[in-house]
Amino acid sequence: MALTADTLTYELADYASGTIASMPYLAAVLLVPNWLTALAVAATSAVASRRARSDRLTKAAFNIAQGTIGISLAIATYHALGGTGLGQARFSSFLGFTEAAMWPGLAAALTLLLTNSILFGLVVAVSQAKPIRHVWFRDLPRLGLGTVFQAPLVFPFVWLYVSQGPMAALALLAAMLLVRWGQVKHAQVQRVNGQLVDLIIRSMEAQSRYTSGHSQRVQRNSVFIAREILRLPDREVERIGIAALLHDIGKIGEKYTAILNKEGKLTLDERRVMQEHASDGANLLATMSIFREIVPLVRHHHEHWDGSGYPSGLSGEKIPLAARIIMFADTIDAMTSTRPYRRSMTPSDVRAEFTRLRGRQFDPKIADMLLTSHRWSELFSETPFRLIQGDAGSRSRVVPTPELSSIAL
Repeated sequence: MALTADTLTYELADYASGTIASMPYLAAVLLVPNWLTALAVAATSAVASRRARSDRLTKAAFNIAQGTIGISLAIATYHALGGTGLGQARFSSFLGFTEAAMWPGLAAALTLLLTNSILFGLVVAVSQAKPIRHVWFRDLPRLGLGTVFQAPLVFPFVWLYVSQGPMAALALLAAMLLVRWGQVKHAQVQRVNGQLVDLIIRSMEAQSRYTSGHSQRVQRNSVFIAREILRLPDREVERIGIAALLHDIGKIGEKYTAILNKEGKLTLDERRVMQEHASDGANLLATMSIFREIVPLVRHHHEHWDGSGYPSGLSGEKIPLAARIIMFADTIDAMTSTRPYRRSMTPSDVRAEFTRLRGRQFDPKIADMLLTSHRWSELFSETPFRLIQGDAGSRSRVVPTPELSSIAL
């Protein structure tokens, strides 16, 4: 059953994938809590890794070791709390069954989850040079939710196996596999959406030799400000990341190409044309339902705190908070990029401009938080960040570009 579940591996992140195989694995712990189960899990993990044609021996070895160690410790925990093998047991009711197996079984599931999380977190932290605290408290809570939700289902699964036979238990697993198949297909559509967004951004930035990588850098700093400086909720950070990536999408079009590649400063008429890109971008995104949530952020990312911006002349807190954040990130990249008519500015120059324009162009509260933060210099880092793209209402995230391919959790 675990091998069957492994045929529908689903992506959790660029560096992690998962299956619902933990449910039959945990069921095996309750049914046969001894070394045979640990050996069977090791063999199953080895076959699953081979079937997946893992391109890295180290990845396959980690998956086998992780599963074997986790199950072995789960068995030890189950025994320590008085759990006994249920394969030959008989219970008059499901209630009687749960009374006998509930607490040792839940403890075994928790042991498996914690062991997998600790081992997986260490590997990701080392391979990506990420702080272990960041991995454990930001990445793993989301990645480990599947195991948490599967654990309670182990009890009806085992109950059906003991009382009605393997085929009844298989029916429950089949229902879960059907749900997972739908989620896998949805994830595939989301990945295609992300690739299309990347293609759009590359096409847009190919129009100008001066703006290559601009959208990605603005996204990186927008996410940094939202998450590390303002401590906004993850859901809002994700929304800001998507909007920042697409903030200049309105510049796609023939009327912008010549202006974007012009040597020297723009004329007044050219500046007026360029100011239309915010509305053009918002109108374009409004035609796609998956991006409607970020339309206001793209439309208003050039509004000024004092109302002198465009396209609507909004002022103060009437400007969406996310749009104000993107304004900071967009300005940082513009000032630190070289143009034919001026040199790139230093972090000290940028600090001086933020101080000068605080309360005029920029939200004064955000400006003060940036200027006083001990992490100011990280806004000028070269560390690449990339969006794991979903639609604007999904659980996509922004993570450092990984060096490790997917690992089963």
